[in-house]
Amino acid sequence: MKIEKNTTVALNYVLKKKDGTVLEATGPQGPVTILFGHDMLPKSVEDAIEGKEPGDSVNVEAESRDAFGERSDNLVYLLPASLFDKAESLNVGDDVMVNNGAGEIIVKITALEGNQVTVDANHPYAGMDVLFEIGVMDVRETTPEDLSYFYQGHDHSCGCGGSCDSGTCGCGSSAESGGCGGGSCGCDH
Repeated sequence: MKIEKNTTVALNYVLKKKDGTVLEATGPQGPVTILFGHDMLPKSVEDAIEGKEPGDSVNVEAESRDAFGERSDNLVYLLPASLFDKAESLNVGDDVMVNNGAGEIIVKITALEGNQVTVDANHPYAGMDVLFEIGVMDVRETTPEDLSYFYQGHDHSCGCGGSCDSGTCGCGSSAESGGCGGGSCGCDH
């Protein structure tokens, strides 16, 4: 079966900076699983894998604007510490959940000063030109169980993207979280 809109696709990947530095990879936890054609990957990656079959491999070089978007100073916020549970235990570098009015997102704490917390809501790889090395492991028809998994209370926006220019890309943690960057599509929970 070929990858097309609404198929369920299992992918192994390595995500690198253009200089070859590995940012993350699927590793021993196995492939990530996505619902193809639903902004779980950057458009450049979706375009490159559409029509591929299990066993196919694809390398995609993507400039920052086509991968995780450009960094934006408009996504850096100074917030009162009182907005955070257990504010006294916050540390610079922590990833925390905040509600942005449209739902919860993960932001990185970049500074703590008195009763103020500076957070950065940019994707961790925003502004980076990257290389995706992708192996298609499985392609199958999407079942009702798949749809339930993808859409019921579990964030499956793959850190490889979503529509970064619209602010819906993944959170960008690590491969250990099960996703290619972000909200962890394909994770085991």
